[in-house]
Amino acid sequence: MSERQTTWTGISQTIKQISSFFPARESTAEEAQLYYRRACLAAAEERYDVALIFCGKALELDPVHLPTRLLSAQVQDRGLQNLAAAVNGYRKVIALAGYESENPYCAAARLALGALVEAVDSPTFKAPSPKSQR
Repeated sequence: MSERQTTWTGISQTIKQISSFFPARESTAEEAQLYYRRACLAAAEERYDVALIFCGKALELDPVHLPTRLLSAQVQDRGLQNLAAAVNGYRKVIALAGYESENPYCAAARLALGALVEAVDSPTFKAPSPKSQR
């Protein structure tokens, strides 16, 4: 019996090694896009917690998916008013986009971050109470 397990273990390891030479499945990118679209719908319906869950699932599949990263930052900013998470999210988008102003996601994140900083610096800014931040 142990000889059979060793044979299967060897075959399993060989298959894992060979599979690393094949390109990633296209379905992973499609699945990430599906989660992103669901997150957009949830955000449009003001179900921000659900939108963040779908964003998280999309980013598990594709950690560099800039539309999802930007949406997540926007939900934190406009939906939940979680300033710290929004700033971190916008900065992450800008960094992943390579700081390139031509990239539309980088440009949108820079604009939103700038508006957020201006709002915080304004004399009429009132910080949200700790209960409203999640």
